[in-house]
Amino acid sequence: MKLSPKNGWIQVKLAFDKKEEEYEKSLVVLPEDYKPMEKPYKAVSIESDPNKKYKYGDIAIVPTHIIREVEIRDNKFYLIESNHIMAVVSAE
Repeated sequence: MKLSPKNGWIQVKLAFDKKEEEYEKSLVVLPEDYKPMEKPYKAVSIESDPNKKYKYGDIAIVPTHIIREVEIRDNKFYLIESNHIMAVVSAE
């Protein structure tokens, strides 16, 4: 399934999240609904930008609370508004 963002929205991938298995290795018993505190900012990978300002694979820094998860037929997509990108990371 392919998603085509419109009206200033950009599709991103949460490529830098730690896997939940790392938390399952804990020796301390935690409640089932436990979620570790989220950092206020997150690095995401650009998947699709209809305005072509960012290219596929660019790494962007965004506030965690503005990432929108959209689920359609068991497919999860993540969207952010383009004006919420704080910075783009480059290797140079």
